[in-house]
Amino acid sequence: FHSHSFRFSLIENAELVIMEFVATDGTVFTNRSLYRKHEMETQYTFRDKKSITLTKKPGSIQGQPFDIVNCQKCEILLLDNCEQVHIDDVSDSKIFIGASSGSIFVRNCKNCTFTVACKQFRTRDCQNCTFNLHCKTNPIIETSTEMKFAPFNGAYPGHQKAMLDADLDPSINKWHAVYDFNDPSETEENWRHLMSEEQDPLWCPLGDTDVLPESSVEHGCNDDPSDTSEQSIPSEEESGTLHNIKVFGCRSWSIISQTVCSVQAFCLGLIFIGMQVRNKMISRR
Repeated sequence: FHSHSFRFSLIENAELVIMEFVATDGTVFTNRSLYRKHEMETQYTFRDKKSITLTKKPGSIQGQPFDIVNCQKCEILLLDNCEQVHIDDVSDSKIFIGASSGSIFVRNCKNCTFTVACKQFRTRDCQNCTFNLHCKTNPIIETSTEMKFAPFNGAYPGHQKAMLDADLDPSINKWHAVYDFNDPSETEENWRHLMSEEQDPLWCPLGDTDVLPESSVEHGCNDDPSDTSEQSIPSEEESGTLHNIKVFGCRSWSIISQTVCSVQAFCLGLIFIGMQVRNKMISRR
């Protein structure tokens, strides 16, 4: 988690330095593993919720992983760049995930509608779910039935930046290229594309939006979505060059900032130890 969430302290009359990790809610840990587990559960997990709207606003996730577990009849909004997302045992709910730089795993879910943008997408043991999807790679389903797919239909202020931070190019979307592990003959008996008239309208959970991602401007299909002969899917060379330059710049700056923070904390710790040792030597004289 974030590199600024720790501090150094010194036990009085001893040379032992203890590193403390301060969680977002103020809880202090001396064990990094327990700190990370607490932070994940309290800040990056929605668990055991029913009939409620759960929201993570822009800037509140900042590339961390996220878990959604055992929720019923909920509206769940992750409106920020996140890493890998696990969604387990959710039913009769509506879920919006603005941008995942990793994989979204949907397992044991039924009667749900998803609007998600991600690098990789996979379902297992799901039933009667609709996915309005932006996916950088081919979506995969496994032991799932009555699955429906349509292009991404979401937008909110800051969404374009979240997509950029997650290394997602709005113009490259393989939502239609579904692969079913349990249908090697490709009969499409477990899933289908939604026709244009069946697709959900644009979903703006914050009520307004900035520039829409290209994949949500056009619901992007012929009347027969399985016929991809006339669909234009830009190559990464054609559409991704400028995007990749921006991503490289953003990630480089992020790495530099995190490194500077870590070095500063380390140096402060060394200075603190040095001062204590010096004071101890002076007092002995």
